[in-house]
Amino acid sequence: MGMRDIITHHYADLNAETVFYTCKRKIPPLLETVRKITQDLQ
Repeated sequence: MGMRDIITHHYADLNAETVFYTCKRKIPPLLETVRKITQDLQ
């Protein structure tokens, strides 16, 4: 939620490398965790 607000409202101040790092390194493990949780709930 915090990152969405920054991207939406303060895009001129963004560091593109930080956004790229987050997308490349932080989202895949998060996605895997969400998939595991979803499987556990089924």
